[in-house]
Amino acid sequence: MKTRNFTQTVLTAAALLALGAFAPQAFSQSAQQSNPPAAAQPGPDKQGSHMRGHGEQLFADLNLTDEQKAQIKKIHEDAKAKSDAVKADSALSDADKKSKLREIRKSAMADSKKVLTAEQQAQLEQKMKERHAAKSQTRPS
Repeated sequence: MKTRNFTQTVLTAAALLALGAFAPQAFSQSAQQSNPPAAAQPGPDKQGSHMRGHGEQLFADLNLTDEQKAQIKKIHEDAKAKSDAVKADSALSDADKKSKLREIRKSAMADSKKVLTAEQQAQLEQKMKERHAAKSQTRPS
């Protein structure tokens, strides 16, 4: 009986070691497969990796100068840092967090618009209107 318990303990330990050794590789492979190819991801000359959706798409076709890109990137990095701080603040209620995050986004957008020329601002407003119209059409009633 003791031999059986010992064998079972050894096999359990071996299984846990194997799981610990191979699980990270299995998870990293599945994460790599689900990511889009590197060519589709923005590079360092883009707006920033945290803007992969909204901001990058909004500012993509505005023919920004390198200086404008740098200024907008800084604005969005600052907003991201503020947002992360708000999200990490456990003293705030969910409603307060949502309100503060909305203010941070509005402020970042206003600051970003100040960097743009009048023509670029008009293009941005048009893109935002189109996006809003598309969203309202796809929302279920």
